[in-house]
Amino acid sequence: MEENKNIPPKDGANVGANSGNHHGGRHRRKKKHKGGNGNNPNNPNGQNNQPAQNQNGQKQQQPQQKQKQKQQNAGQQGGQKQQNGGNNNAKNKPQNNQQSNQNKNKQQSQNNNQNNNQSKDENRKDTYAYVLDGTLYINLTNKCSNGCDFCVRNERTSYYGHYLWLKHGEPSAEKVIAFINGMGDITKYKEAVFCGFGEPTYRVDEMVALCDYFHEKGLKTRLNTNGQGNLINKRDIVPQLKGKIDLVNVSLNASCAEKYQKICRSQFREMAFDAILEFAKTCRRNGVNCRFSIVDCIGEEEVEACKKLCQSVNVPLYIRDYITDS
Repeated sequence: MEENKNIPPKDGANVGANSGNHHGGRHRRKKKHKGGNGNNPNNPNGQNNQPAQNQNGQKQQQPQQKQKQKQQNAGQQGGQKQQNGGNNNAKNKPQNNQQSNQNKNKQQSQNNNQNNNQSKDENRKDTYAYVLDGTLYINLTNKCSNGCDFCVRNERTSYYGHYLWLKHGEPSAEKVIAFINGMGDITKYKEAVFCGFGEPTYRVDEMVALCDYFHEKGLKTRLNTNGQGNLINKRDIVPQLKGKIDLVNVSLNASCAEKYQKICRSQFREMAFDAILEFAKTCRRNGVNCRFSIVDCIGEEEVEACKKLCQSVNVPLYIRDYITDS
């Protein structure tokens, strides 16, 4: 803040003005007259005395008047500034109101868009089947016994434009067939793969029923699984798969139980990895074509370790590319 520049003059200014009346230090002596009031025409000194006093009196009062005038002007200027400030505030009020209204409208628009998106999401029909690279994929459930770091279902949005998170319950085999019939001729697809946002072996009965439908249409069937189906169903499901699933693909993901649990976080904890190995071996013993699969981004050392593990259980290993963008 600037300092106030309208400081009243010091008393020395008045002293300097009065000292000019001494004319170099010479003093004029007053003479007393009877009844003299300074108006005697025979006394020229008396005639000039009173005007001199008046003149000096006026000169002495002028600095005070100027000071008073300056203070009045300063007061007027301050009042004017205050009035202008009030006017500026009055001008700012509509602008502030306008900005506030704009913010309210923007927030309202965002809320409307969010509500519309939620409404569209709620009204969207569930996707029971989708096509990718000439292959028909079947989406039966949201459930999964794993919580893998790399899983595409973590965001629960879309997978290559397909909204796979089921909001209206798990479908029956009949609902899936009706959905597929609405997709046109399915004989043009190479195979039907049970692979959605969840683990298909949670719906093993529906899956087996759908295998008969696809075989009638001339399609081969494949199951992409985490290999924990026996733990999930608390029984051996491999006999149900025989003659129904043409290929079982088990996601191995790691070379040992500790590493597997660290990245896949199975609800069955460390026992999940041993169950996966046993599930694959059981498939092979029962004549169900089975393989392990890993992604190529786990590192060369881990890939080599997985190769040795698969050889030890006599189950082939498929190394696939890691999908970086959906």
